[in-house]
Parts: sequence; structure tokens; C-alpha cells
Amino acid sequence: MTVVLCGVGADTGNVRPVPGVDDEGRFEYVPIPEKGATAETATYGSLDRRFGEGPLSDLLDGIRPGSDGEWVTDSTAIRDCSVHRDPNLDALTYGEHRPGYVAKLRALEPGDIVAFYGGFPGPDSDYKHRSLFGYFTVAEPPVVLDPEADRDDVAATLTEHPDNAHAKRFAGHGDLYYHDPAFTDRPRSVVIVPGEAPGGVLDRAIRLSDRRRGPNYYMSEAVADALAPASSTDHGTHLGGFKPAVRCDIDPERFRAFLRRSA
Repeated sequence: MTVVLCGVGADTGNVRPVPGVDDEGRFEYVPIPEKGATAETATYGSLDRRFGEGPLSDLLDGIRPGSDGEWVTDSTAIRDCSVHRDPNLDALTYGEHRPGYVAKLRALEPGDIVAFYGGFPGPDSDYKHRSLFGYFTVAEPPVVLDPEADRDDVAATLTEHPDNAHAKRFAGHGDLYYHDPAFTDRPRSVVIVPGEAPGGVLDRAIRLSDRRRGPNYYMSEAVADALAPASSTDHGTHLGGFKPAVRCDIDPERFRAFLRRSA
């Protein structure tokens, strides 16, 4: 059995300020802004904060829907922007196109775990240490949609995963963004991971990193001992800079025990 840690959520490249975690571990899961047409109806203005009053849009001064686009600072535009809710931790579904992620996620089996971490400033520092904030159990074998796949077959597959953010992109755009040569010059496979309980957003974030070298963060030794990551460097298990997918060689019950101890 396997756990794969996936680095997701809003970060310095797409929202400002980046919402943080407080001294009690409370946090807001802020999805990235959607970069194009989508059937997603959730916006920063329609998603309520978990702590405090008002929507997520009240936390944001700017968003950048494309990684090389212009920042949007108009409060109405921020409020009305659709989110790319990936993972969707209400519906328990996740889609991914980054090749290193696809390689690890496509190998998962029912009963394995996909867990999600992000970079959160803390109460005493602007450093965005990595914290675990949600997970789900894999319900069915992941589905990989390759760029050369027949479009009708892709459409049929995505109808089985209507809450997935990539299915909503397909419904709004007419194709998967990373299959469409008009959208990208590097067509990529997309993996869809269907989830089931137990899973969801954690009540409190769990800090994973304790060391930083330049822009890079590394998993603490105590966390590494608990999660048994399959990869490491001279400085420990790397968690970004650019956040990698990290495969951990532990069974789901050991992972859930780690969550209980860390809560």
C-alpha cells in the first residue's frame, strides 16, 4: 500500500497574499484561480471561509489566473473568478497533468491514499513551510487520459467524474487544456483519481517541513520517520521550491495514525 503526497493549492504565483496557518493550526484551503473556460460554478466569492466571516475573496488582494499573465486586483473580478478546485475535497476527486505526478498517481490502487500539502506562512514568519491539509482514500484505479486519446472516449470517461476540475474544464472549454495544442505546445497526459471516505480537509494543518535552504523546504526527520518517503537528498526529503509528488511506503492505517498523533 502507498501514500502519495501532492503539493497543491494557491501559492505566490497565483494569489496574494498567500493565506497562512495560525498558531493553532487553523488555515483556509484556497484553490488556484481557473485559467480559462470551465463549467465550475464555485468562485472566490461563493466559497465561504472555514474560520471567520465572509468568502475566500475577502482574504485576497490579487489573483493571477495564468502563470505568466497579469495580476487581477479589482475586488469584483476577484470575487467572480472561478476556482480550479483540484483537489475537490468535498467530492473527493483529484486530477493532475504534471508528468512527475502522473507517473506516481497512475500506479495507485484502491485503498491507497492521496494526501495534499501546501506552502503556508506561519504566525511568526513569512516562510511558506509545507503543511499537510487534506487527503482521501483511492476508490478506484486512476484513469489516465493521453493526448492521443479519442475525444469521444475522453468525454465518456469524464462524465463518470463530473465533480473533477478537469472534467469541468472539458465541459467549458471543449477539450482538456493539456490535450489542446491551441492551449499548450506541450500536450500532456491527465490522470483522474477518484476518491472515497475516509478523507477530506483536515481540521488543522500538520507541518511537514522544518528546514529551508534557499527557496527549498525539506521534510522534518520526525515526519520522515513516520511517513517513510521513498526519496531523499543529502538535506532530506525535498518539498519544493516547486512542490514535488512524494511517494511514501506506508499503509493507510499507519498514515491515519500519523494524522491522529499530529492533530
